[in-house]
Amino acid sequence: MNKKRISKKRGLSLQNIPIKKPKKKTKLKTLDPNRYFKNEQLVGKGLLKALEDNDPEAFIEILDAYLKVNRTQVAKKAKLTRSTVQGALSTKANPTIRTLAKIVHFATAV
Repeated sequence: MNKKRISKKRGLSLQNIPIKKPKKKTKLKTLDPNRYFKNEQLVGKGLLKALEDNDPEAFIEILDAYLKVNRTQVAKKAKLTRSTVQGALSTKANPTIRTLAKIVHFATAV
């Protein structure tokens, strides 16, 4: 009767969390993340930090978020088609280093 004990982790339950409403006079600010991706220097610093930390997932996430806002402009500057820029960062793509370098260069150029 040697049975293995298997403990299952409990999933996160949102049913027990109380819902709180804001006070009547509280004004909520709308957050526009696109505003942050208009600043090429900030994006460049984030990309460099991701490379320094050896975090390719963060690098691609930052670049993809930036390109969602500025894909057409970057494609025109880099003289690439918009679909090439979009496809370079898809999960199935295997872009060349030259394509990535063009995208990053023109995305972070001031």
